[in-house]
Amino acid sequence: MKHRTELRTNRPRSPGAVGRRLLGVTLPLLLLFVTSLHSSAAQPADTPVNLSLGPGATAVASYQDGSYTAADAIDGNTATRWSSDHSNDPNAWIHVNLGGEYNVTTAVLVWEAAYASAYRIQVSDDSTHWTDAYSTTGGHGGTETVTVDKAAHYVRMQGVTPATQYGYSLWEFQVYGTTSSGGTGSPGSATIAPSTTYPQTYSDWQDGLLAGNGKQGIIVFGNPRNDTVVFDDKDFFMARTEAHPHRTFNTVSADNINRIRDLLIADDYQDANQLAADVQGYQGGGEGSKHPGYKMTIAMPDSGPISNYVRSTDYSSGVVKVNWTDDKGNWERDSFASRTDGVTVQYLPAPAGQRLDVKLGLSIDPGMNLLNKGVTYTNNSTTDFLNLRAKYPSGSFNAGYEGVTRIVTDGTKTMSGTDVSVSGASYVMLLSLTQRYNGTYNGGVPAEQDWNKQLLQSKLAAINDNYQTLLNRHVAKHSAIFNRVSLDFGASPQDRAKSTEELLAEQKASSTPIPALYERMFYAGRYHLLGSSNETAAPDLLGNWTGDSNVGWDGYYHLDANLNLQISSGNIGNMPEAMAGYFYLNKQWQNDFRTNAKKLLGTRGMLTGGNTPNTEGLISNINFDYPYQYVTGGESWLLYPFWEYYEVSGDKNFLANQYYPLIRDMGDFYEDFLVKKDSNGKYIFAGSISPENTPPGGVPLAVNSVYDISGARFALSTLIQTSKILGRDADKIPVWQEKLDNLPPYLINNDGALAEWAWPDLANKNNYQHRHSSGLMPVWPYREITPETNPAQFKAAQVFLQKKDAGNYENAGHGLLHGALIAADLNQPDSVGAKLLRFAKEDYYYTGMATSHYNNHNTFATDVVNSVPTVMMEMLAATKPGTLELLPALPKGLDKGSISGLLGKGQFTINNLSWDMGSHTVKVTLTSGIDQNLTLIQRSGIASITADGVTVQSSPLGTIARVLPLQQGKTVTVNLTLNAPRTNLAQGKPASASSESNSDQTAAKAFDGDLSTRWSASQSADN
Repeated sequence: MKHRTELRTNRPRSPGAVGRRLLGVTLPLLLLFVTSLHSSAAQPADTPVNLSLGPGATAVASYQDGSYTAADAIDGNTATRWSSDHSNDPNAWIHVNLGGEYNVTTAVLVWEAAYASAYRIQVSDDSTHWTDAYSTTGGHGGTETVTVDKAAHYVRMQGVTPATQYGYSLWEFQVYGTTSSGGTGSPGSATIAPSTTYPQTYSDWQDGLLAGNGKQGIIVFGNPRNDTVVFDDKDFFMARTEAHPHRTFNTVSADNINRIRDLLIADDYQDANQLAADVQGYQGGGEGSKHPGYKMTIAMPDSGPISNYVRSTDYSSGVVKVNWTDDKGNWERDSFASRTDGVTVQYLPAPAGQRLDVKLGLSIDPGMNLLNKGVTYTNNSTTDFLNLRAKYPSGSFNAGYEGVTRIVTDGTKTMSGTDVSVSGASYVMLLSLTQRYNGTYNGGVPAEQDWNKQLLQSKLAAINDNYQTLLNRHVAKHSAIFNRVSLDFGASPQDRAKSTEELLAEQKASSTPIPALYERMFYAGRYHLLGSSNETAAPDLLGNWTGDSNVGWDGYYHLDANLNLQISSGNIGNMPEAMAGYFYLNKQWQNDFRTNAKKLLGTRGMLTGGNTPNTEGLISNINFDYPYQYVTGGESWLLYPFWEYYEVSGDKNFLANQYYPLIRDMGDFYEDFLVKKDSNGKYIFAGSISPENTPPGGVPLAVNSVYDISGARFALSTLIQTSKILGRDADKIPVWQEKLDNLPPYLINNDGALAEWAWPDLANKNNYQHRHSSGLMPVWPYREITPETNPAQFKAAQVFLQKKDAGNYENAGHGLLHGALIAADLNQPDSVGAKLLRFAKEDYYYTGMATSHYNNHNTFATDVVNSVPTVMMEMLAATKPGTLELLPALPKGLDKGSISGLLGKGQFTINNLSWDMGSHTVKVTLTSGIDQNLTLIQRSGIASITADGVTVQSSPLGTIARVLPLQQGKTVTVNLTLNAPRTNLAQGKPASASSESNSDQTAAKAFDGDLSTRWSASQSADN
């Protein structure tokens, strides 16, 4: 970023199962788990509840098939079940990860006909070491309730003797308990983020709490008796003008394209860059910056001093809450953007035995910077519907937008000017929809004609007006997606219950991670990605939230780094619902990307557009400083998540219908673009850009950027693989293979680092201190360079990273994110840890757990919050087809924990991964979707290994690896003991040598821990 088809889910807990779980629970239990644990309406902590239904609860079993999974035993539905292998294995087991430590009182086993005549109930705090809490040889089947009375994070049914020939099968495995703290407060949940302060003025909207469903977004902030809610919409960009409805640029002549190429090959970069700028003819147009729609104010009369104030986001349920106490009692205001009904829901009940009065109004705040840009609005509210109608400035095709809120209440509604006053109500529920109207653009009608149809009012009138029904429907869908992956860094319930303000303050005072904060960072990222995504929408730079139209970089999709990072957790984090919108957008961009390539580079195929709002993909903002018509590797990075999804799922329909139509274009592109070879017979990328970097003392337009080479290598190799898998275009494979075989090699420069430009004249001109890490794309995302594929290049990439880490990445969030992901794949835990710590300590996070693009709360953007989960997942498990590397870059201070539900890029699920570095033990439970030999790597060395159900085989990689022969659908648990970490006793100690070549290559340089420095002996003859 400038410095200034239906997707299959791979073995998740089924949405239907979660829906049944929530709809089947009694009202008090449902409220406990979908309301803030700080809510006064929640049950007391000493009331045992079914912890298996908790938002962070997951289940793992020794075996499961595609129909009877472990998750089916904790879904609250007695029509679904878990079943062990019918081989009658007496040692089969199932355990529940409760998501935290609780006082477990009882366990209830609801057996199917295949029950255990002898079994044990065991508890654990790490899922590795188990303690018997109950044992019986008199199991009778049916429903059995046993006493546990122990503190536990994990609870297991360990089979001993099956009663039938069919092993074990449970309809439900219920675990009842309370918080382990023993106090009267509710237990802290890692998926609930409370805050005890609120923004005082409109300009502090960045500290608000966010909710969204991909289409609509809301920001909730302010005094509880004078609250403000900003309404956003994925389509709210300033309307295009009649004078410039589209971006435009020239069709560059073949002569000029060839001239630019020849100048670059002759190392005349300045003239080539200038000619490229002179001939492209770019003019701006299309839609303008992202903007908020309007605000809702919720004003209530004074009813005594406010106490016990807390606001919170329940990431697992997708509900934002505001709670406080005054003379009338305990108040709670809930808000969510329904994924099921597509409507924003706000619910305000009066305290028990009380009635409430409230005034509701819609307006555009001056702080939105819309009125000063010519936006006008009218308020058309009635006692039944609040309605704000806005028009874009004159000359914008009579385009506009509106928001409509249906008021549902048992109180009396009266008009107060343009506001609606409700009095004497036991509750008020508000149902809202937003809509953008393009006016007469593209043959439409003026916004007024759309408003007058009152389509939003009709939609809202048809929506069910029972709050509990709306809540249940939303939570069932949202939770089914969100809860597929869970993370535990060992935080206590007490720390998890702390406010975000407390945790951020503690982290600033600590040089080691605060586990509760890191868990919150993980869950905040999953939540905000899901909240800004749906089947037709991906998160723009702002996610889908802003309170101001003067936003950084217009709030567009940024296609050379930011968007790619923001959605990077969607595949391995098992969130195909979020990825659907990303895939949709790329398909919409295809025709415009083809136009870019044809007009600017004279080729077929696709060329990315730099940055863009919505579905328009025409190239943007190209000039001398940003000649982005030559960022040819950008489209490959955009397509990488498509291939990653195929690697995760093995979905050939997706490969055929979504990936191949796009990647096929890249075969045409490289066939036309790569036409000149160097003296070694390798193709030349002329021109080439390394976003957004420039060789020191040079110009942006250059030759053979690693960014572009690695993009071509990825595109051509996966195109060939896809063509072979699908049996298409066999006659073109030799053409693509020839291009692939003759791509230029990566170079290692005089620093021992990977050269960012693989061209002799540029190899030693790395600009290491730039915010982007474009020169390390072969490491992440492509994982092309590993210790096994090319040890020399892997070490050179480590040197590159080390030199970058000597700077600050210009404090750009996306730079630190990409650097952290690269560091994870380069096995550099200290580098990963330093970057995560910067995010946690340096005010990237606001109190509502949204983030800024820079530190010190500079420029609201969601690239950081969305992408941090990817960093955490990749530092814990790095995957490729046929390979799983455990804990490749675990930072110091996170020495014990677990993660569940990750999807491997090789059609396997990491049901659970737990580690304890104090005891050097790691445990991983896997289920493969195919028969395969999986290479398991742990680079500190595997001292011992055992596995349930498979014969562990040796690996050619030696003591760091083993091979696991996995069978489709069979769950395997592997226990590893690792070698104790080695310490370099020589590092930093005094050193001497028989000779030294110069002052920069002294003996000390061989012991300084810096891969880019070295000792060299003198070149004299007697040495």
